[in-house]
Amino acid sequence: MSFPTKFNKEMLVEFGAAFMHYIERHKLMEVMSRILAEILVANGVTDVRLWMGRNIRRIGVDIYSKSLDAFHRGVQGDFYQLPRNFYHRIVIHGKPGSGRKSLAHVLAQRWDLLILDADVLIYHSINGAEQNEHTRLLQEGIEEDCVYKRSEAVGKLIQRRLLKDDALHRGWILFNYPNNKCEAKELFEGFTVPPNKFIFLQIDERMARMRILVNSYSPGPQSNISYLDRQMQQFRKSEPAMIKYLSQRREVIYVDATPCFEEVKCQIVSQLTKTPYVLGKKYAEANFLV
Repeated sequence: MSFPTKFNKEMLVEFGAAFMHYIERHKLMEVMSRILAEILVANGVTDVRLWMGRNIRRIGVDIYSKSLDAFHRGVQGDFYQLPRNFYHRIVIHGKPGSGRKSLAHVLAQRWDLLILDADVLIYHSINGAEQNEHTRLLQEGIEEDCVYKRSEAVGKLIQRRLLKDDALHRGWILFNYPNNKCEAKELFEGFTVPPNKFIFLQIDERMARMRILVNSYSPGPQSNISYLDRQMQQFRKSEPAMIKYLSQRREVIYVDATPCFEEVKCQIVSQLTKTPYVLGKKYAEANFLV
């Protein structure tokens, strides 16, 4: 039997990342921990494999059912605790002025997460020394003003970045992506390692505009009324379809971004730490319990 002398490292990394997401989605680590705990306290277990065969389904259904029940009822309590080695993969989405960037930095500092700004990735991709097929597609999309090409290229750039060692071993927090329904669908259904939480910051447009204009200490494009009008117009245009799609996902949490920064931060941290993580689409629980 012959074995290959060279391995495709990128393929192995992608496979490992997909396997990690599969374990997390189906709560296999929680199932194994529960099995080991019950075996230790059980009496008269002579055949471990036989005991596991008889009890693994009961344990799996119990863990997943409790998580689903807590998720649907919005239960938050100290009974739920994330594993110590849990890696957060968070997306923060909202209108300009909702506090995405500031909140991303605070949350990243709390859990030592990698901060990813899609706009920064785009800038470095276009102006960097390394030019690949995704960069060329992005440049074509910008020059032709083609939203489809631009979205596809940005999605590929972000996917590639999320498969780097630092993102896989630390977790990450992403903002300025997605910007429409197609990008959101690609993020959840096309990425090898999709986010396990999607924070949707909800704020009135008038309040968001006021924050941007009042808090602009240095001149920049965000301080320009025309630029801000275009940003808000794009958000209003894509928001209805995006909200409709996100309403089908269990990873999404909605946060009122109108109060002060500290109150919004505490609300997000509370939901991230005390609400069970349940991944996938809603109304399809039977598929995961089979």
